Amino acid sequence: MTKEKNNFLKINDEIRDLDIGDIFNNLFFYKYHSRYLKKLQTTNVDKEDPHYLSTYSSFVGEVYENVIYELLLKYAISNDEITKFILKGPHQNHYDNVKNGLMMDLNSQIVYKAGYKDVTEFDALFFTKDSVCFVESTIVKTTTSLRKRLKKKKALLEVLFPKMEVKALIILTKGAMGVNVFPKYCKVWVTKPLEDDELLNTLIYKNVNHDKKFITYRDKKLYHAKDIKPFVFKYFDTLAWILRNSRKNKAKVIDLNFLLTDKLSKYFEIYSKLYIGYINVDIFIEILQYFNISDISEDIPIEKIYNDQVVLTIEKIKNQFFIVFYMKIIDDKLKRLDINIEEKKLLISNKDPKGFTSAEVKYMKYLFTKSYFLTIENVKQIYKEIEANSI
Repeated sequence: MTKEKNNFLKINDEIRDLDIGDIFNNLFFYKYHSRYLKKLQTTNVDKEDPHYLSTYSSFVGEVYENVIYELLLKYAISNDEITKFILKGPHQNHYDNVKNGLMMDLNSQIVYKAGYKDVTEFDALFFTKDSVCFVESTIVKTTTSLRKRLKKKKALLEVLFPKMEVKALIILTKGAMGVNVFPKYCKVWVTKPLEDDELLNTLIYKNVNHDKKFITYRDKKLYHAKDIKPFVFKYFDTLAWILRNSRKNKAKVIDLNFLLTDKLSKYFEIYSKLYIGYINVDIFIEILQYFNISDISEDIPIEKIYNDQVVLTIEKIKNQFFIVFYMKIIDDKLKRLDINIEEKKLLISNKDPKGFTSAEVKYMKYLFTKSYFLTIENVKQIYKEIEANSI
């Protein structure tokens, strides 16, 4: 590739055509989730069955991500604009499982963790003189969910690298939809589909590397994730800071002006919801009665609600605030409760006990002093303020 200053983030023929000639051997040093797919194929499963198609597509997506990463690594070394490129997979030998920070996890992926939990993962990550760029590569044709995921990754990197511009490189296959509707900070590359049946079948049935020689790259711009020093971001401490500041204006129940600041917009993208207080079960029942909720998706065992406590959070979707409740059921999962005022419905759903929401709720319970208790009038006032501040 010609080293011209204006070639930054311009796709080359090798990536566009998925030329695996030089990287073929390296693909066998990655880990793949192919055992179940292999089992399906040995049972003479209908290749048009939706379950099989989904399983096979997931495997092809894994291979595609690794092909793109290998080609990107070569691209980065030859591109003068790229100053740092983060190693992952078989290209590094340092695995981390520390509590917080940017790291290479035990699955050989580039992740940012908080409280030992993955905040987000990056298919690839590299830097220029004044920017940090994350990579998303996928064979999925519909890009709506991908575009939603970008917001969290961008917001997190803006917090971690506040002095750098955040960019995204999106790599899709031909036929993907929505190629022209990505945000301005995104550069979109389109490659040919990964249709190398010989490679795919070999990786499924003969994924051994004993006779393969791994190509190791040496360059001063290749870094381990642990060597990148981002701004210190204390995930749970920041939640506590937001709680305190959202409630410190004594003239209001919550300070919506604080929650509408640019800084808080980033945190809404990272956390998805912010915590504002708690109520007891009796008040929650009063709220349901106040909104004339008549349709409840499942029964709630009132007597088993942990500590007689219902947690209030606030979400923001397209500059509109929404109240969402959470309650922990003893010997059961954490429940999310969404009130649909217009349809007079209460939708109840389970949260992953090992997920971030469960960890956040558990953490916030230790912070909820009596000053964060909300009365029925407080909750009504919050709903009124939200309605009045709808944008």
